[in-house]
Parts: sequence; structure tokens; C-alpha cells
Amino acid sequence: MTTLGNILLQKEILLESGTNELEILVFNVGRFTFGINVAKVREILPREEMTALPQAHPSVLGVFQLRNNVVPCVSLRKHLQIEDDPGSDQQIILTDFNRMQTAFTVDGVARIHRISWEKILAVPAIMATGKTPVTAVAQIDGKLVSMLDFEMIADQVTEKILREEAVSNPHGLPREQLRIVVADDSVTVRQAMTAMLSESGYTQIHAFENGRLCWEWLDAQWKAKQNLAEIADLLISDVEMPQIDGFHLTKRVKEHPGLGTLPVLLYSSIVTPDNAKKGEAVGADAQISKPELHRVVAIADELILSRGGRAAAPKPPVVETPRPAPAVAPAPQPVRQQPPMMEQPETYAANPALLETFRVELGERTDELKEWAAESSHDRRALLRTLHSIKSAAQVVPVHEVSRAVHQMEEIALDNMRDDASIVGPLTDLADWLHDLSQNRQRFAALLGACPDLSPAINA
Repeated sequence: MTTLGNILLQKEILLESGTNELEILVFNVGRFTFGINVAKVREILPREEMTALPQAHPSVLGVFQLRNNVVPCVSLRKHLQIEDDPGSDQQIILTDFNRMQTAFTVDGVARIHRISWEKILAVPAIMATGKTPVTAVAQIDGKLVSMLDFEMIADQVTEKILREEAVSNPHGLPREQLRIVVADDSVTVRQAMTAMLSESGYTQIHAFENGRLCWEWLDAQWKAKQNLAEIADLLISDVEMPQIDGFHLTKRVKEHPGLGTLPVLLYSSIVTPDNAKKGEAVGADAQISKPELHRVVAIADELILSRGGRAAAPKPPVVETPRPAPAVAPAPQPVRQQPPMMEQPETYAANPALLETFRVELGERTDELKEWAAESSHDRRALLRTLHSIKSAAQVVPVHEVSRAVHQMEEIALDNMRDDASIVGPLTDLADWLHDLSQNRQRFAALLGACPDLSPAINA
């Protein structure tokens, strides 16, 4: 089964490339409310029994086995110094970023919210300059939700895994004369990136804490100079950023009449060869997954050489970096293998609180499906957005039957050869089944067994 992180970045899902949107999973630790980009979440689990590790970071509870993987687990209570770890009655958010899986214990998971990056605010300067692992603040339902900087937490737990030595200059580039623009909302990554580039000879660096500030600077520079050579030779951007994300920033740059030839390198914890379609769609010249900073310098050299005509000009491929060591030694390196959908254990039964939240959200989304089917004119993009929200939530719980059925409906809705009338029938069948799931708590398991098979409609 495709992982949640991959699904969120595939072009076929409805967060279309460059729309400047994200989905946030909201959770609680003690009396505090935090959020994480769903693209980093693999699944939600009940708390597991841990095997302690000698000489581990104080925040690390130990490791546990999940299917074929050995996963390190970090207590957010301990790491954030909120309260003592209770040792039970918690949930685990299994994350997948920087090419490694890491689990984090939390006190409770709320729900998923889709919002625009416009509603993500940069943290106050007093927090950004300190050691607080908060990268941004989101406005959700009139409340402020702190977005945890999981890169910073991983950096702290692994004792500066992002630090790299200077990279040699095999092409003899005049790096000190070249201008690089960096956009990343994580102060940890931004500082590490700047240090890495500077130590390697790229000393003319303009760094920004989000995509909006970066875009406003680039636009102002163009209006003032009208000469890209005097502005920048390369843009290195994170994907997840407040105000304007990396995809939308790339889209703006590539569509600009004067800035369009500026090479763009996307450097993010959620960029992999499997989910790079969004970056390709907005015109990114190269993409690489964190935290391999030394590769960034090598790719920067290639992109600048290519633009200057001193090297072959084909578009650099998406770079697949080798998996780094697990976050905590001496745990064995996990093998990333995702079992087929139907072979996965039905873990939703062990998490009744999250399942109940999912049922409530399912009822709301089902009403949207029924309204779409009843309308005289249809916005297929709106339909696909609703389907994607349901599938994302089902992946988090996880309820695999719902994920499978909704994915089949997405395939039907994505078929441009179909008219809207041919979609209404299978959509109504799906909506009726989802409605029954949301209403009947006692019969939930039995109703899952009666999952509708929409494959005949797909092949029709």
C-alpha cells in the first residue's frame, strides 16, 4: 500500500501542485496543542512495549518492532520538558521523514485539518532564536496550534546529524562569486545549510525563514535590477514553509518572465523519488531528501554549471540518497517494506478514541459527497478534495477498507473520459456505505466487511 506521505505528494491527489495547501494532524502533549504536516505521518498506533537502549538520549524511550521494522521512539513529554512520561495510555505518531522512521509518543490525536499555508505564521523571534522546537504557528478554528520542528528534535536527539564537513570543488567553480538564495522555516536546517554552503565556498547567501519573504525579496530584486545574473544563481527551498510553501514558491519563480531560468533545488524531509511528482509539476530542477547536506553542494554545482553552459544541460534527475543510520544507535537499520494492504493488521480496533474521531469526521465528509452528487453542476476538483480528505484520515487511523474504497472512487473521478453522470452512481454507493459507518458504532466492524467494490465502475 502506498504510504500516507507518498499519497499526499502524488500529483493524482487533490492538493494540486502549487496550490499552497497542506493538511495538519493536531495532537496534544500535556495541556499543549501541537501540529504536524500529515505528509510526515505514516500511521497512528497505540503505545508499544519498548526495549531500552544503553547510552541513548534522555528523550528516547527505546525501540519497538513494527512488522519488519525496528523503530526508535521519542517521548515528546520528556523532550519538551512538559511533564514526566506516564508510561501508558498514550498514542504513537509514526513519522517518516529524512529517510527514516521515528515514533513519537503523544497524549492524544485530534483530527486532520486542511488549511492554506497563508494561515501558517512564522514563530516570534524570541522563539526562533532559542532552542524551542517550534517552526511555525497555525491558525485552526480560531485557535493557534504550534507546529513542532521535528527536524530540530531529530537533530537534537541524534546529536547534530545535520552537521557536515566542507565539500570539495572538483569543477573549480568560483563559488565565492555565486549567489545562492535559501528558504527554510526550520532555524536548525537554515543554519546548517548556511554553514555548509559557506564552509564549501558559497559565501554569498541570502537566507529566508519562509517562502513569502523569499519571493518578496526576489521580486523586489528583479524590479530593481532587471538582471538575474545580479540577483541569484540558485534557489534552494524547503517544501513545508509558512505563508508560501516550496512548491508554490517554485511555481511563481518558474512562471516569472525574468526569474524563470533561475535553477530551483527542493530540499525537504518529504521529497523522495516516489513522491517527487509535485516538484516536477511546478518545474523544480532537482529534488533531494534531507538530511544529506553534502549532496546539496554537489547538486548546486551541477545546476549552476548547467545554467552557465559549461556542462551538459539535461535536467538533473531526482536524487535518491541512501538511507542514513537509524535515529538511535545501536538499533539495527530498519528495512523499509510496506506489506500489501489486506495483509496489514487491523490496528484501528486498538485505538477506539481515534476511531471515534474518525467516525465523526467521516459523517461530515459524507454529507459533502452527497451534496456533490445532488448538485446540477459539478466541480470535480471539489469532489476529489473531499475524497482525499477521507482517504488521508483513513490512512492515519488506519482503516484500510475505507482507504481502498475511496481510492477506487478517486480513480473513477480522475478519469477525464467520464461525464459527471457516470460518476454519480458509484459515488452514491460509496457515500451510503460511508454514512452507515459514521452512524452505526456497534456495527462498524461488520459494515467494514461489506466494503463496496467499485472496480466494475472503474473498468466500465
